[in-house]
Amino acid sequence: MKTKLLLLALLTVGFAQSQNLIQNGGFESFTGTTPDSWTILNGTTSKEETIKNEGTSSFKGLTVGDLNIGMMPSLQFKQEFTLTNTDEYTLSFDYFIPAGGSFNISNFSYEIKKVTSDVLFFDVQEMVTKEFGIWKTVTKDFKALTFTAPTTSATIALYFTAGSQVDGKTIYFDNVVIAKKSTLGTADFNKKSSPIAVVTKNEIKLNNEYKDSSYTIYSIDGKAVKRGKNNSSDIIEISGLNKGVYLLKLSDASSSVKFIKQ
Repeated sequence: MKTKLLLLALLTVGFAQSQNLIQNGGFESFTGTTPDSWTILNGTTSKEETIKNEGTSSFKGLTVGDLNIGMMPSLQFKQEFTLTNTDEYTLSFDYFIPAGGSFNISNFSYEIKKVTSDVLFFDVQEMVTKEFGIWKTVTKDFKALTFTAPTTSATIALYFTAGSQVDGKTIYFDNVVIAKKSTLGTADFNKKSSPIAVVTKNEIKLNNEYKDSSYTIYSIDGKAVKRGKNNSSDIIEISGLNKGVYLLKLSDASSSVKFIKQ
């Protein structure tokens, strides 16, 4: 019992210390038309306060090209961050591409690549299978393998790139998070089955042994967004949550569970 309480205490500390390595990942802060902490490499950008997935605003980007020099329309922006250990991290972000025709966003990718050379890190580049007219969440795990002594940190860059056939095509971003995967959950030392049986857009259905649990739901950066007690029910209602990645912590489980709210 003492061991289980210690594990729960350590997990609570982990949540408290959870930190997003990306600055202004919710795009709440802009200087003019440029989101603070981000570098715009191509395209035009602005703050969007109507089409958003969390908070009060999102990032709106439009593709721009120059056919005179053979440059197809694109949007590209980045942010650098620092890794100080070889723990596994999770990238999570939300995007929205408006529906409408074959001349919409034609390709969309993200890249996580090292900036400094004194780290063993395999760059990640992923093409996103696009969906239109709905906010979608993408997640990706990654890690640095080792640092070259005496270096104990490395600068890493996160890039987003979108392309189109004609100028002025739109894509929106919100809730960009890079956090330690260890803050998102740990192994269940009681060896129980996963607490979650099914997740729908309106509710979480728990496996039977967890139906009397008190629970807390955290956003991916460690903020508590919902608390309650099941009182013999195996259903947790989540219709009021925004779409995105969350963590469910139950009082009688030694692990948290990551889930995606659609």
